Amino acid sequence: MIGSSGGNQPSQSDRDKFKGLSGQASRRSTLNNIRSTETRELVNSVNRLHGTFGRTPQTSRNMPSSIRRSSVYASSNANRPSLQSTSHIAAPPKESRPVRDKNFQIECMRNLSDYLVNVRYPAPVTSKTLSSPTAKEFQSIFRYLASTLIDPGMIWSKKFEDDALTMLKDLRYPGLESISKTAFTAPGAPQSWPSMLAMLNWLVELCKAHDNWNDTNCISDPILSLPTELPLDHPYLEDRMLWNFASKTYNQWFDGGAEEFPEAEQELMEMYDRVSVANAEQTFSLAGILQKYQLELQQLQIQEPPLRKLEDEYLQLMGDKTKFIAFIDLHRQKADKTRQAILKIRAAVSEQRDELETHRSNLIVIENAIAAQNLSPDEVNRMNHERDSLHRALDDLRGKIAEASQASYDNEMLVTRGMDRFETLHAEYAALTHNIGKRSLQSEDDSENVPMFDADIDVDLGVADLDALKSIGTFMRSSIWQGLQSRRERYRQEKLTLDNHAIVQEDLYDRSRQEVERQMEEVSTLEVKLKMIHDQADAAQTKLATDNVNTNKVIAQLENEVTSMLAASQQGVLVSQSQLESDKIAYKELRHRTAILQDTLVSHIGIHIDAIIRAKEHTNNSLRSIRLIAEAQ
Repeated sequence: MIGSSGGNQPSQSDRDKFKGLSGQASRRSTLNNIRSTETRELVNSVNRLHGTFGRTPQTSRNMPSSIRRSSVYASSNANRPSLQSTSHIAAPPKESRPVRDKNFQIECMRNLSDYLVNVRYPAPVTSKTLSSPTAKEFQSIFRYLASTLIDPGMIWSKKFEDDALTMLKDLRYPGLESISKTAFTAPGAPQSWPSMLAMLNWLVELCKAHDNWNDTNCISDPILSLPTELPLDHPYLEDRMLWNFASKTYNQWFDGGAEEFPEAEQELMEMYDRVSVANAEQTFSLAGILQKYQLELQQLQIQEPPLRKLEDEYLQLMGDKTKFIAFIDLHRQKADKTRQAILKIRAAVSEQRDELETHRSNLIVIENAIAAQNLSPDEVNRMNHERDSLHRALDDLRGKIAEASQASYDNEMLVTRGMDRFETLHAEYAALTHNIGKRSLQSEDDSENVPMFDADIDVDLGVADLDALKSIGTFMRSSIWQGLQSRRERYRQEKLTLDNHAIVQEDLYDRSRQEVERQMEEVSTLEVKLKMIHDQADAAQTKLATDNVNTNKVIAQLENEVTSMLAASQQGVLVSQSQLESDKIAYKELRHRTAILQDTLVSHIGIHIDAIIRAKEHTNNSLRSIRLIAEAQ
């Protein structure tokens, strides 16, 4: 009875512990629910933040241009300032749209009407609503657009104008300066409606952009795109892959308590395989390009540098330029001398013409004087005879003059040929002096034994004084010829010295060549030995690589076995730990029950002892009373 009562009725401490455990379990489930709710809200808030500040939708071709935005993902987060902070600092953009233009207003009305019809705006939209709406109609349209854009459950205060202006200021509406509170009270007024219509059209464009914010056909932001849709050369592909893997595995672990993620790991491995294949292909192509460039570099290193060739050509051209300039100066000097000779000849011709005119005038005077004289026939005959004699003498003189002229012409031809020959020889002489680089053969390194002289031949063949010309020739033969002869003798001696030096250098070259050949033979022997050592090293390296491959296989096999054993041991440890925990719990329960049973037994034994004591006392009292009764009788 005692054992049944002790085993079936738990004590108050058991009830307290059970209540504590159930309370902890309920609190843990409540915390899990709270954490799950908070996590989902955090993810949604992050997605909303990404959609606000990080995501960049890009509309399709049929979407209006005002919805399109360029992605800001490429900019670094560390270098990009917060858009929330800058939204309070930077001034809103100015209004640049033609708000008062009729065509613009018609386009805004059409856009607003189409959007309200497409989203099934609950109130009717008429032409009057779009041209001069009432305050109630305008507030209804504005609240609908604001709820669609911001929050469907947003609460409006009693002052609609203040809420609208605050919202437009937060949205950084560009034409906020043209809108006042009075415009919200009478939006259909002619002076207010163009600005209010442009503002509603702007909200419609924002709503369209918000509707297409998560459309994969319209966006280009890598944050919203899947990693499989990004190009393999994208700079943030790996970050996007790791973020996708981490978010998937975290959601699976948090929601379902999963410990292994084979699908996410397989997807990540496939992506890394694609990246590895692309990197291998790029590496192979870059290796080919590198090999090509190395071959080009080797060819360029083997060839003679083009700059050196150009420098040699430049030096040669500069030398030719100097020679040509000197040659041109020489011809200019010759031209000047020829001009002077021509001037002298022209002066002589003019003098001969003057002399001829003088003789003609004298002849006319003589003929006139003869005609004026009265001569007899004898005198005439005598004069005729004298004239004939003079004519014959004149003819003889003319013949002699002709012969002298012919001889003079022949001599002139000889002189001309001699001058031409002299000019040719002079040109050759000048060319030779230019070739040896000596216009004036006066050198700084000439010895004192070699006399100084000027080798420049400057002769004017048109002078009339032949003695001066002969003296010039004699001087040239005595000075220039002797100087050239002495210079030739000196150069001959130098040539002999150089020949002897060349013979010595050739002997040294032969010895050096023999030494180089001997060293080349030694080098070839060393190369053969080095090649043998390299072959042995390659064989050893190949063997070592084979051993490394086998060792790596063994190591990989051992690692797999160790991994499997580690997993099995961890699994066994987990099972043992769970079994130990369950045994500990059972032991604690058994110990608790034993304590309860012990307390119960002690209490029951005390009760029985009290009952025995009371029974003994009752018996003693009864026996005493019986004894008293018996004694009394």
